[in-house]
Amino acid sequence: MAPLLDSSSTYSFSDTATFARASRAKTGAGYVYSRWANPTVDAFEAALADLEGTEAAEAFASGMGAISSVFLALCSSGDRVVATRQLYGNTYSLLQERLPRYGITATFCDHDDHTAIAAALRGAKLLYCETIGNPKVQVADLPHLAALASEAGIPLVVDNTFASPALCRPIAHGASIVIHSATKFIGGHHDLLGGVVCASAQMLEPVAEVARDLGPTLAPFNAWLGLRGIATLPLRVERSSTTALKVARALQRYDGIEAVYYPSLESSPSYRLAGALMGGRGGGTLAFEVRGGRERAGAFQDALELILPAASLGGTHSLIVHAAGVTHTQLGPDELVSAGISEGLCRLSVGLEDPGDLIADLTAALAATG
Repeated sequence: MAPLLDSSSTYSFSDTATFARASRAKTGAGYVYSRWANPTVDAFEAALADLEGTEAAEAFASGMGAISSVFLALCSSGDRVVATRQLYGNTYSLLQERLPRYGITATFCDHDDHTAIAAALRGAKLLYCETIGNPKVQVADLPHLAALASEAGIPLVVDNTFASPALCRPIAHGASIVIHSATKFIGGHHDLLGGVVCASAQMLEPVAEVARDLGPTLAPFNAWLGLRGIATLPLRVERSSTTALKVARALQRYDGIEAVYYPSLESSPSYRLAGALMGGRGGGTLAFEVRGGRERAGAFQDALELILPAASLGGTHSLIVHAAGVTHTQLGPDELVSAGISEGLCRLSVGLEDPGDLIADLTAALAATG
């Protein structure tokens, strides 16, 4: 059965006294206004909370809406957060440029420099990381980071977008809050924008209050599409992970590729963590450096026929982006170097196409630009 789509933005009441009580309560006393709650959005939130193993979830209009609301809910002027350097470009610019205007600052550390992270956590408000860092798909040691955050008495907040709950459930490894861009693997079809925050009811309460005040509300139709995506999530993630490993191994054999980054490659620094946290699977995203820098990387992408240049991931179709030129333009030259992002780095999101077809498209483009 397909889930019910309730597209109403407002709800009527039989009498004004009940209406007034429900309006004061905001939630739990009937549906009043879809910025506060909606049946279809509630169903989506319940499904994500169940997948991540949390008490509750709060849905948002985008992943960045979810991320921004968490920082604004948990931090005040004068607070400082610690974040790993391996981050999505807009998350980095939010922490580096936007939040400091409101007195919230950030300290960035490499995800595997646990000594530096431990030192930076003194006096910090929270620790933030991505399960699989964007764009070089490095896996964070969530249990270790959770232990450091616990020792500091602060929450670990994890963006689990690249892994999805089909591969990893950060709460089980000590995280306090899990965030997703539901636009990616959760939706899975390149046709919705959405975000979600999963946590305990108590931890989520201030996040929900920010959502009501600022209004980054998930639309009911997008929640409905998200529920459709959840139904096939394990199958899609398993298929894209299997194909991504085949593609990564194939790319390692070509002289036109300087390096390949994928967690379940035996040569990857993340290989052990991929085994411990994700059952040995590496997810549906890989990265590689094209020999010849930015110019050849651009020509290589232009020569692709099956794989499309587009700035997203986790869907049915394979997409490729040039990291320095698209997903991480917020970083200056020195910041790109610090994050380990070379001029030739490409990020490939592997879809559901035949692995042989994808490998043939990549190798033909490499040959054409050699």
